[in-house]
Amino acid sequence: MEEFAGKTAVVTGAGSGMGKAFALRWGAEGMNVVIGDIQQDALDGCAAELSAAGVPVLAVRTDVSKLADIEALADAAEQRFGKIHLVNNNAGVEGYLDGPIWQATSRDWDWTLSVNLMSVIYGVQTFVPRMLAHGEPGHVVNTCSMTSVIAAANMYGICKHAILALTEVLAADLKAAGANIGATGLCPGIIATNLFHGSRNRPAALASEGGMSSSGAALRESMHATLSKGMPPSQVADKLVTAVRENALYLLTDHEWDSRIVARHEAIMAGAVGPAATGMLDAEGVR
Repeated sequence: MEEFAGKTAVVTGAGSGMGKAFALRWGAEGMNVVIGDIQQDALDGCAAELSAAGVPVLAVRTDVSKLADIEALADAAEQRFGKIHLVNNNAGVEGYLDGPIWQATSRDWDWTLSVNLMSVIYGVQTFVPRMLAHGEPGHVVNTCSMTSVIAAANMYGICKHAILALTEVLAADLKAAGANIGATGLCPGIIATNLFHGSRNRPAALASEGGMSSSGAALRESMHATLSKGMPPSQVADKLVTAVRENALYLLTDHEWDSRIVARHEAIMAGAVGPAATGMLDAEGVR
């Protein structure tokens, strides 16, 4: 997808951070922009900025953990603007931070996976068939994380590993189908967002008993302080426009974690049984 003007983009998690930056950037490219977020005031604020910039915008309050909400977002987008060409499956939360993984409760898993992973799955199954149906060039961007390509990064990282794998499978399936739709796994590093305050919107039904632990709260605030000094979301948005135009499967926002990425894969290969792999297996198991 190389041309954006006059086409329609959908962005989830658009109330703040990268989602808001993506929405503004797609609007600057001349696109109609449909935005979803669970936090109404933040959603309204983004919509106001887009409108003030002269961008055709539709804002729909969306709980991305619910398939029905994602489908309603798609329906509203098509009713207002017609064909959907670009989807940013971006919404996410920090998830469980309260201790070792075996102490996580079913509520912790349900909340973290429903927002961080199932929302992307729902986005793919909802939007891709509609994009295939109209046949015009399109693109799907799934927000992963630099934790997608390094080891040991808590429950959030578990979700992000899965999203990257999903994106790789999606890209392969689209290519096999001869579709003119691309896919990008966006792997941001330290970006100045409100990610570690995502629990502000955690549903009461999935709240942890007794609330967040003191150690979890301390970690959350420490990580929020770290993110606040990171790359501006607008810079990520600029990189994303280039990645979509180039149909890049992977977009790593920086190279500060390169050594950790290399170390992880070297460790995997060091534990491999037999000769080192020389390439991926194709569908028939032949190199």
